[in-house]
Amino acid sequence: MTMRTIAGMVAALGFAALAARGAEVVVMSAGAVKGAFEEAGGRWSQQSGIAVRASFAPTGELRKRMMAHEAADILVMPAGELIAYEREGDVVPGTRRDLGVSAMGAAVRKGAPVPDISTPEALKRALLAAKSVTYMDPTLGSSGKQFDESVLPALGIRDAVRAKAILGKGGAVAEKVAQGDAEIAFQNVTELLPVAGVTMIGLLPAELQKPITYSGAVLKSAKDPKAAQSLLDYLASPEGRKSFLDRGFTEPKP
Repeated sequence: MTMRTIAGMVAALGFAALAARGAEVVVMSAGAVKGAFEEAGGRWSQQSGIAVRASFAPTGELRKRMMAHEAADILVMPAGELIAYEREGDVVPGTRRDLGVSAMGAAVRKGAPVPDISTPEALKRALLAAKSVTYMDPTLGSSGKQFDESVLPALGIRDAVRAKAILGKGGAVAEKVAQGDAEIAFQNVTELLPVAGVTMIGLLPAELQKPITYSGAVLKSAKDPKAAQSLLDYLASPEGRKSFLDRGFTEPKP
């Protein structure tokens, strides 16, 4: 019997014990990873017999829930903010796993003319020509904060775009475009792709990009830290990460 076989048997026995007592892993997560997390987390749940109860919200909402000391086993959000929680003692050191990297893109309603956003100047023209623009409220979402505080100032048109912006409060802002409430949407590609009724234009120019790495870690409040770590390890494995890569994420840098 090989060491790998023995390790697998030990892990299976551990999972069986947890499942027998009705264990579950409670997750608070940024909405950007929802589709990928639910698919991969569902596979892990089937394999382990342990339930996964996940809720998804903009990063700003997650901050409020952390300030209110809401109990959970796992927190998933942009890596920079997660590392800060680790420094503050809210996250168990050494448990963080990088899940995927998302870049920002744009989308218009299906059938609408597709503007050129391939260069900063082309993007600036497209933004000024648009009658309305939607992106996440910068106080709530990481993509909205990046767009409002980095991209628009770099183009020198922050005030002009803000004046006609419809800010999202959660979920996929491209739904406003699909419904005809806004002309063009800017958000992480991973949140634009699942929306029906829109056409993805492409990515923002490289010089305006600031890709976001989404990571998960075990919280100090975790009731089942071993099960939580097992789930995170699975999500970061080749099998688990495939769900992220299939939805527009790219591999995190080592």
